[in-house]
Amino acid sequence: MTTPRPNKSGFRRGPNTGAKFTNHDPDHGRLTVAKKEKFHPTNRLNAKNINAQIRVVPLGGMEQVGQNMMFIEAGDDIVVIDTGFLFPGPEHHGVDVLLPDISYLTKNKDKIRGVVFTHGHLDHIGGAPYIIPELGFPQMYATKLTKELILVNAEDGKVRSQMKITEINPTSKIKLGKFEIEFFHINHSIPDGVGIVVKTPYGHIVHTSDFKIDHHPSDEQPADLGRIAEIGKQGVLLAMVDSTNALKKGHTISESLVEKEVAKVIEQTNGRLIITTFASSIGRISKIVEAAENCGKTVFLSGRSMEKNIAIARKLNYLKCKEKTIQRMNPKANKMDQSKVLILSTGSQGETLAALTRMAAGTHRDVTLNKHDTILFSSSPIIGNEEAIVSVLNNLADIGVSTIDKNDKDVYVSGHAYAEEIKMMTALLNPKYFAPIHGEVYMRHGNRDLIVNDLDFNPKNTFIMKNGQGIVLDNKGARLMSDKEKISCGSILLEMGEKISENVLADRTLMAEGGCIIVTLMHKKGSITNLDIRAKGFRQVNMNHEIFKLMHKDIKDSFARIYAPEKQKSALEGALKANGQKLLLQKFKKEGMVEVIIIEV
Repeated sequence: MTTPRPNKSGFRRGPNTGAKFTNHDPDHGRLTVAKKEKFHPTNRLNAKNINAQIRVVPLGGMEQVGQNMMFIEAGDDIVVIDTGFLFPGPEHHGVDVLLPDISYLTKNKDKIRGVVFTHGHLDHIGGAPYIIPELGFPQMYATKLTKELILVNAEDGKVRSQMKITEINPTSKIKLGKFEIEFFHINHSIPDGVGIVVKTPYGHIVHTSDFKIDHHPSDEQPADLGRIAEIGKQGVLLAMVDSTNALKKGHTISESLVEKEVAKVIEQTNGRLIITTFASSIGRISKIVEAAENCGKTVFLSGRSMEKNIAIARKLNYLKCKEKTIQRMNPKANKMDQSKVLILSTGSQGETLAALTRMAAGTHRDVTLNKHDTILFSSSPIIGNEEAIVSVLNNLADIGVSTIDKNDKDVYVSGHAYAEEIKMMTALLNPKYFAPIHGEVYMRHGNRDLIVNDLDFNPKNTFIMKNGQGIVLDNKGARLMSDKEKISCGSILLEMGEKISENVLADRTLMAEGGCIIVTLMHKKGSITNLDIRAKGFRQVNMNHEIFKLMHKDIKDSFARIYAPEKQKSALEGALKANGQKLLLQKFKKEGMVEVIIIEV
């Protein structure tokens, strides 16, 4: 296949070959049989009914790996793409997940015509149980596997029962308000992924999703390069392309090579083998189970997400094996010939409560590791998880188990395209404008530089979006939204399903870094009757230390100075708290938390 040759002004445009449209009832999210129609601008959005502007706005995923979500807006119509979340880092003390700020969408939820999902990873679907209810349960569109993963992750039965998900596939064509949307098959580290094509009067907007180009993927369905080239010939206005591995040269290795290498390890390991991988890597997991079955081994599952996802894989026929080959973790695994035991476990990222983490710490209910065991990591550290993984590795080293990872053998491959695959995707799409998506800021700049330098793409036609600050498209071309146009954006913190404010996190950070000093002040009409100071987690626990004497005097003098009967207690407490924290900073050159409680007697 010959790819289009680029030129300095952008890419050479292919001829308009016409397009297929669907005979669709816009009031219902139904898919109907598509029929060919001769292209005419009225078949698509037109400048008059969209006020000549289309906005493409990311809400997450532009400044982090994860939390992927964006929307496309034209007039009174909005289509949302993905609703991902982000797992917290060490700085998010006690927080469970981070969601995109959807305040703009909640204010405009009557405009939302549908939510379209690219694939089933949690950084693209994990926020659905929280976000979809806030948006009024709009119609959702997902492939078969993605649909099942969305539903199984919605643990609240009431929420799950109200979700409306229409199943799509790579050949589906849907109409959501004025938007006409098509799809194309891509490879990733999970089956059933699709890229998205949104048709506009100015050309197509293409969202590649997370992708790689694998000619021998685990699901035996290579990326449809012919279809991607056809989309490019129709006229792509804007291509938004995955950036996660843009700085890595060459091509990703094929999943088939990983499968062969893992199969060798399974066959050659004499003792008990524990394999940890992402529970969503359903294609790889299916090949692991097949290899284990061929060697006469029983696969025991350890980890709730592993059990849930394998149940879905079996239900949808992505995993085929004998019923007895797979079992939940149980005492039988300890009584069997250990060379016939393979444990599939969660915990590849060192998650605190994951199965492998508990095994390494000696707290797993059913598995006690020993020096005859082998642990295979078919995974790669996610940025920010390195410290947690090292902790698990240290514990495993103390036990004396053998470990195998991607540095030893080809037992893992990324699901994200390397540089050559990114160039191929972009050349086939042949866009007028290019916007790298997904990943840290430096990754997206690397993607942009790759296209500019290696494909001779006009740098003026490239855009580095930010969360809340996307691209405006109209009949004049494309531009970044101005600072005035930027919408509210950030992260919503969730703990046990409830929102946590930034102030709570700030307080936790202060306590973690400098401890907490609690001041209880009792007074009668402004006259102090008792002033008690206690410290928790503070570097000085001796209450006779100079700092407590200084604070006692400072708070006493400050209270006498600022007290007035008409002042609110909260205002008094806030002023004394600020003075106390200022004193700590002056004395110790480090912030700490001071909490003041005023009681009138």
